[in-house]
Amino acid sequence: MNILLVCANGASTGVLVEKMKTFCKEHEKLRTKEIKIEATSVDNLRVYFESNKVDVVLIGPQIRFKEDEIKNISKPYTELVQVINTQDYGRMDAVAVMKTAIKLYRNR
Repeated sequence: MNILLVCANGASTGVLVEKMKTFCKEHEKLRTKEIKIEATSVDNLRVYFESNKVDVVLIGPQIRFKEDEIKNISKPYTELVQVINTQDYGRMDAVAVMKTAIKLYRNR
């Protein structure tokens, strides 16, 4: 599963991405799965899609107003796009955000 977090400039999600990666390495069931987690800015989204496979796109809540734009850009690549819960993002709750990504992926 390839997860992409999108925010205004790609930096604010960096901490969350690292926490999610750590969680995956430590979680027995996820450790054996191929999971790629990265972040990019909304301005770089088209370029990112050109050279990367993406299954799930999670949007930083600070740019939720760009959700429709991000869904339109993502549509040729994936329909699995959702805004990250504000509380989960604020707490940098990697477990909750991973659960969101997994749920989206499983329910496709």
